[in-house]
Amino acid sequence: MNIDFLIQAVSEYRYFAMFGILFVSAMGVPIPEEPLLIASGLSVGWGDSRYSLAVVACLAGILAGDMWVYFLGRRGGRWFLSTRLGSWVFSNKRQHRIEHLYERHGAKTVFLGRFIPAVRFGVFFFAGRHRMPIRKFLGLNALGAMVYAPLWIWLSALAGEKFAQTPAAQKAAEAWVERGGLILIGLVLVVIALLVWGAGKKQPAA
Repeated sequence: MNIDFLIQAVSEYRYFAMFGILFVSAMGVPIPEEPLLIASGLSVGWGDSRYSLAVVACLAGILAGDMWVYFLGRRGGRWFLSTRLGSWVFSNKRQHRIEHLYERHGAKTVFLGRFIPAVRFGVFFFAGRHRMPIRKFLGLNALGAMVYAPLWIWLSALAGEKFAQTPAAQKAAEAWVERGGLILIGLVLVVIALLVWGAGKKQPAA
């Protein structure tokens, strides 16, 4: 599903497309979230959508899909892993890798996973599998999404305002989002590294 299709879908169905496509994407269907956020931002920049409503629709789609994945892991994790699809999605190597992340970083894995497309589904699935408290999962995931989605939409809206409805706007939005994403991920990793380092420096009470 290319970005031209997503731009057309958002142009025709606005907030319904933003919510629906992101919901399906978050559920594990191989549709990256980032292109839809770019299409949503361009729609804002071109004056077809409102920034606040686009952010609400995108956040709602992301969080609803992520909660579905969480409950899949919590309610049907053992069953899903025993299916052919589950064994294909979660090879033994991938399961061990995600388990290792939880062992090292605990709940912070959920927050970090929001910024790394390749591990989102697995991290959220195993959060449910580990029976992380729902409020804790939702809070950490929502915190990450509220940093991530509005920024992507805002950067793309700037490109839409600058270049109007041209291919140049799409290329500029993709470039700005990529750079902004690298900076954001870098900052998140620095914060997590500081938290881990700080936890290691704490001395047990006498």
